[in-house]
Amino acid sequence: MGPGMGPVTPPAVGVAMGHPAPVAPLQAHCAMTLQRLYGWLQASLPQAPQVAGIVPLLVQAVQLYRAGRYDACLAQIQFALGAVAPGRPMVPLL
Repeated sequence: MGPGMGPVTPPAVGVAMGHPAPVAPLQAHCAMTLQRLYGWLQASLPQAPQVAGIVPLLVQAVQLYRAGRYDACLAQIQFALGAVAPGRPMVPLL
């Protein structure tokens, strides 16, 4: 992953059974969206460097995800996407 954007935290592993704990739908949605945005940024930045302005916004979204604040994470993602919508990036977003 790029600078400031470490890997998305995997689901917790159950202590007693050693099996993955169930992932809440909101957590899974955040993780999937952040991963797709990272891939989109990798593809878009060479063609549209102006979208780099959303990187700090997405770093905040990752921090919210890691803190377990999934509703705030999704709100931050939506805010970041709103910032790029007027510029219409060259690579389709999602």
